[in-house]
Amino acid sequence: MLYEVVILSTKRIVIVGGGAAGLALASKLGRKWGGSDVVDVCLIDKSPIHIWKPKLHEVAVGVIDQSIEGLLYRDHGLKNGYRYIRGEIEQCDPDTKSIQLATVYNDDGELLLAPRQINYDILVLALGGVSNSFNTLGADEHCIFLDNLENANLFHHKLLDALLQLNETQERVSIGIVGAGATGVELAAELHHVIESVKEYGYLNIAKHHLEVHLIEASSKILPQLPERVSARAQAVLDKIGIRLHIGVQVKEVTHEGFITQDGDVIKAGLKVWAAGVKGPKAFENFTKLPITSRNQIEVDTCMRVKGHQDIYALGDCALLMQDSGRPVPPRAQAAAQMADTLFGNIVNRLQDKPEKAFIYKDYGSLVSLSRFSAVGNLMGNLRSGDFFVEGHIARLMYISLYQRHLASLYGWFSAVVYRIAQKLLKWQRPKLKLH
Repeated sequence: MLYEVVILSTKRIVIVGGGAAGLALASKLGRKWGGSDVVDVCLIDKSPIHIWKPKLHEVAVGVIDQSIEGLLYRDHGLKNGYRYIRGEIEQCDPDTKSIQLATVYNDDGELLLAPRQINYDILVLALGGVSNSFNTLGADEHCIFLDNLENANLFHHKLLDALLQLNETQERVSIGIVGAGATGVELAAELHHVIESVKEYGYLNIAKHHLEVHLIEASSKILPQLPERVSARAQAVLDKIGIRLHIGVQVKEVTHEGFITQDGDVIKAGLKVWAAGVKGPKAFENFTKLPITSRNQIEVDTCMRVKGHQDIYALGDCALLMQDSGRPVPPRAQAAAQMADTLFGNIVNRLQDKPEKAFIYKDYGSLVSLSRFSAVGNLMGNLRSGDFFVEGHIARLMYISLYQRHLASLYGWFSAVVYRIAQKLLKWQRPKLKLH
């Protein structure tokens, strides 16, 4: 039986997905119209907590604690003028202008919420992207995909179990990561930071030589989407701290023991992570009435409207927006943030009967954190004068500033600064690593 959630407002804006793009958009719209009779803003996400996706690898290794860094949608919505509904979309019907949310169960498998139908006047799909296993045999069964908070916590618990066992047996812990993009590289560096820090917490028998991290990349270099100088410098840092790099290596199969390459070699790994490729969420496979690509992305026009549907928008990694150059907007956090800003302006214009503006992506460069060891990146990549290479403390400060900009989009600049100070004060009195 379906239960309808009634939304009593003139215009019902439903945003599905509380990632960087969806949450920023809901915050801006809520602060503009929250509490008014003009617009009702509703944010839907299957998790009650938001963690900025570029920080999921830090949750996975325990460098940050979600109880400090996490944002509760229900509380944030109360303070920023939008409503939060917990749920996971499973179908969209543009003919009736409604979406269906899946059944919700508790941890014991008991029914919490029956399927629900939610009507909309304007629908925004912002579900983000997930890693693409490219149908590699055994990948879905044996690998952890660091695409959401649930999987980051799963990796964290498995890592703690491995460390506890390692402290007693002194047998090596082997971790394999497929994909040497930003997530894979940053996770590898953080793992070596953690293994050097746990001795302070009573793991007296653990040393850095007990950890073996394999980083596997099919391309000819790590960070394949970034300039050669950034890639080379990051590789030098990873080499120095002992990461085992397998460059130009394709994985044919994943087993319980590890990874089988195209050449038939076996890279043994107890903990296995898949961080390669990007595609849209699995739910989009059911969206038969929308233009879905072979990679589960939704085709949108330059104003982020889903092609053929005036009342549905999509943004972020789940959307395929082709630029004038013939290339799609890249799946990056900065692109999602820019899309949210543009779509906010377009929805405001739409409700005021003004023309919408085309989205223009501006590449401000990329930064990669290598834990406490370093940070590297290139800035202002859209300028004709070329890229500016940065590393070390300057790059680290710039990387931190990206997170501050994300917080500002959620809270406003003043509240974001206060919030960040509060986070720092809380962390000052708590362990440097989350060991539970």
